[in-house]
Amino acid sequence: MVFTPEVLWAQRSSEDEPAKNVLFITVNAQDVASPKIELTPTTLSYSGTSVSGKEYVLDLEFLEEIDVENSTYHSTGRDTYFVIRKKVAKEEFWPRLIKEKKKVHYIKTDFDKWVDEDEQDSVPAETMGAGGMPDMGGMDMSALGGMGGMGGMGGMGDGMGGLDLASLQSQLGGSFNGLEGESGPSGPSTLGLNDDSDDDDEGEGAPEEVKSS
Repeated sequence: MVFTPEVLWAQRSSEDEPAKNVLFITVNAQDVASPKIELTPTTLSYSGTSVSGKEYVLDLEFLEEIDVENSTYHSTGRDTYFVIRKKVAKEEFWPRLIKEKKKVHYIKTDFDKWVDEDEQDSVPAETMGAGGMPDMGGMDMSALGGMGGMGGMGGMGDGMGGLDLASLQSQLGGSFNGLEGESGPSGPSTLGLNDDSDDDDEGEGAPEEVKSS
């Protein structure tokens, strides 16, 4: 049997900086030690066999041409990660990864690396975290104590590090009134702070099984 591996992708675009005009592509194929990889200006080909004997084959035809000489990849035992330079430098994103317009179920958006086209300058690729969130390093959490929109934090007591709720109430015109939980001002708030969602994220789709010809 021949399997098509899952492909995750994201991108950046820049008209002036070619190094920021790239595609991020991850080919997920477990336990393939030495895959065969070929990049051309219009295609990416990947093939390999896992230690358990599972054979993977992938052939992508890109929507537009790429710069092969300035593209790189790195293989591990779990996946192969590509940083592929787009040939034409422009501000606009590619509308899709491949030339074929039909949706291909094994190609998925890499949300860990994706940013919207109009936000890519403010969230550099190297500082991206899970789900596209920027790195929070260096953020002064003590500054949150002065945020006027935090009225729903009433009733948190000593956990606020000495925050004077009476003073805040005076400054905010009594906006804390009625926000203490059922246990009173010193008890826990009942504003849904413990209503964590237990919804499970959907797992990654299994590789497509393709009958060999």
